[in-house]
Amino acid sequence: MQGGDNMKSVFVGNKAKFAYFSFIFIIISTAMYTFYAKEPHRWYIVWNDILAVIPLFAAMLCEHYYSKKKAVPAVIFGFLWLLFFPNSPYMMTDLKYTSYFKDSAYLEYEKIGTNVTAWLMVLNLTVTVILGLLFGMMSMRIIHKIINKRFGKVTGVAFCTITILLSSFAIYIGRYARVNSWDIVRPWFLIEKSLNSITAFTPVFILLFSIAIAMIYVLYCAFDKFIIKN
Repeated sequence: MQGGDNMKSVFVGNKAKFAYFSFIFIIISTAMYTFYAKEPHRWYIVWNDILAVIPLFAAMLCEHYYSKKKAVPAVIFGFLWLLFFPNSPYMMTDLKYTSYFKDSAYLEYEKIGTNVTAWLMVLNLTVTVILGLLFGMMSMRIIHKIINKRFGKVTGVAFCTITILLSSFAIYIGRYARVNSWDIVRPWFLIEKSLNSITAFTPVFILLFSIAIAMIYVLYCAFDKFIIKN
């Protein structure tokens, strides 16, 4: 009974409260855009943020069970984290929708400065992408600390490097092959779609996103260590 109560603390701790509070802003910014622009399909970005916050809760549960020396559930939630983590940096690809501006008849370059719809889109993307990334960086930091404690700092760095590379490939196939995290239950479908999506651009995409994710994570760790905890 006590263990169950302790597990509930994962969902009411500071990180969880931050996630809940963040979704208030995600929903408000999305509602403002959809109401003004009359584009109800825009709510897809809230779903993207829900997928992005899953790894945070998976990481917190992994940390909880690791601290209780319960290896099996810790590994299960660790695997769940690895599976859903790419959904966080995937949010960066949503920024491509700003290219909509140059193709729209009412959003020519000289009119963007005063177009409310354009700025609401920019603000909505800014809020949702930053928070989606933050969920992921928080979750990776949790898992990274667990790996450091269990296997050492060198293994921790290697783990993060491999995770970032794999995540960049997952982002690529998510964007270009249109597969999802849950497609892992259909391995042959996933493999076929992934292989068919590979082009000469694939390694370039993986390299660029790996560098971007690594830079963001290093900055987050530095901010967490020298600013937040100082």
